[in-house]
Amino acid sequence: MTREPGREQRGEEAGSPPPLRIRVLGRVLSEAVARVPGAWRLVRGPVRRFFAEAAPGWDERVRPDESEHLAPLVDATERLALSPRRILDVGTGTGAGALWLAGRFEQAEVLGIDVVPEMIDRARAKAIDRVRFEVAEPSQVASSDAPFDLIVHLNCPVLFDDVVAALDAGGTVLVVASHGPRTPFYTSHSALRRGFRRAGLTVRGEGTAGAGTWFAATRVSGA
Repeated sequence: MTREPGREQRGEEAGSPPPLRIRVLGRVLSEAVARVPGAWRLVRGPVRRFFAEAAPGWDERVRPDESEHLAPLVDATERLALSPRRILDVGTGTGAGALWLAGRFEQAEVLGIDVVPEMIDRARAKAIDRVRFEVAEPSQVASSDAPFDLIVHLNCPVLFDDVVAALDAGGTVLVVASHGPRTPFYTSHSALRRGFRRAGLTVRGEGTAGAGTWFAATRVSGA
C-alpha cells in the first residue's frame, strides 16, 4: 500500500489551515447544518469517519493547544464578562479547548464531548481535575446533565436547538473559528445570527483575533 506523503513532503506547515477542498466541503456541511433542521443526521456519519481517520497524529499536525489556534477563544473570554460554573465544550476533539477553559475558569467544571471515540480516547489521556470527556452530542447531555452556563463550539458545526436545550437561563454560547472563514466546518456569522435568534437567543458580541473569529449569543434570564 502506498502511504500518503507527510505534511513536510506536501509543503504544509503544522497548525496551518487544511487543504482548500477540505475547507470547502466543511463549510458546505456546516452551512447546511445551520440552515436545515435535521441535516446533521445525514452528515454525522461521514464527519465521524473523517475525524476518526484523522485522530492519529492530530495534535502534532493541528497543534490545537498553541496560542494561534486558541487566540479567538482567549479574546472572547477577555472581552465578555463570563463567570461560568459549568462549561460544555462541543466537538472537543483531543481536548485542547476544554483544558484551556478549565485553566481560565478555575471555579468551573468542564465537560468535553465529541461524536468521535478515537478523539475522546486521546482527550481522556489528558484529563485533569474538573474536566471530563464523553462520546456524546449536545442533545444527549441536555437530557442527562444540569444546564450549562457556557457552551463553546471550537471549529465545529452548530446544532442550534440541541445547544439551546442544554443552556441555562442567562448562559452564553460561544462559537470560535481558529482560522476564520478558512476554518473547516466554519459557520458564517450571518447564519449564526439567524440560527440563534430563531432559537430564542440574543446576540451578545463578535470579534476577531489573529486569523480567527468568535461569535457569542446569550439566553436571556427567564426566557
